[in-house]
Amino acid sequence: MKKKIIGIVLTFFVVVSTLLTIFAFRITPVTLKRDTFVYEYGTPISNNPADYVNANANVINEVQLNFSNLKNEIGVYKVSASYAGVEFPFYIKIQDTTKPVVTLKQVVFNVNLNEEISALNLIDKVDDQSEVIAYFLEDDGTKNTTLKFTKKGSYIVNILVEDVVGNQAAKLRAKIVVGSLGNHPTLEGIDDVEIVQGTHFDIMEGVKASDGNGNDITHQIKILKNTVNTEEVGTYEVIYSITNSQGNNIQRTRKVEVIKNESEKKNECNFSDDCDIRSHLCHY
Repeated sequence: MKKKIIGIVLTFFVVVSTLLTIFAFRITPVTLKRDTFVYEYGTPISNNPADYVNANANVINEVQLNFSNLKNEIGVYKVSASYAGVEFPFYIKIQDTTKPVVTLKQVVFNVNLNEEISALNLIDKVDDQSEVIAYFLEDDGTKNTTLKFTKKGSYIVNILVEDVVGNQAAKLRAKIVVGSLGNHPTLEGIDDVEIVQGTHFDIMEGVKASDGNGNDITHQIKILKNTVNTEEVGTYEVIYSITNSQGNNIQRTRKVEVIKNESEKKNECNFSDDCDIRSHLCHY
């Protein structure tokens, strides 16, 4: 009888041990937090396994992420985490839901009769991660990238900017003054520029001014600020100002970037005994 009881007890422990072993194999120490993780386009994508899986501190250090299919583009990508030879697939979705933030160069623009103007050229700055397009928005909803005025006068236009996925900025309004009614001067050719250290920089090259009535008043341009030093690498500013005969004034700022002369870098390397020509790095 005693042997029978011992046999029953041993059998019970064997069964329990077997069941625990089965459950141990079935219950994984790693689980996904969710099936899909969403990132806004342009934001950093985490490469920390703890952001994607649940696991204790010891296990999480052994989890490997496979992001080989992931691209820095809008879309849905299948990726995975793996632990102890077991793969846990999930998805990363990159989306763009951010509206562009737009600033106009000015609120009043002066143009000539029959001059074609582009909506994009009226914009000073766009803050958006995607490519954008600018339209003139008509009252009936029609969108045109350019306009041309055949009659003198003053016109109010609506400007709409949207990115490639359809996010639209807040609608902007501008005044277009056409022909002889123009009374605000304009400045053209004042784009940011990059020049090589040690070269000559003509601050007036390509710069033009109009009085708003089609008359050239470039010779009246005043330079309010000019910090450019072409002998020193750095970023500088030039501020242009123009005032027409009616006393209306506008100012524009140009950034000038002075960059290192690449030929000088090479020459410096040629005089070094230990020089990596491919990287232009000299070691002294």
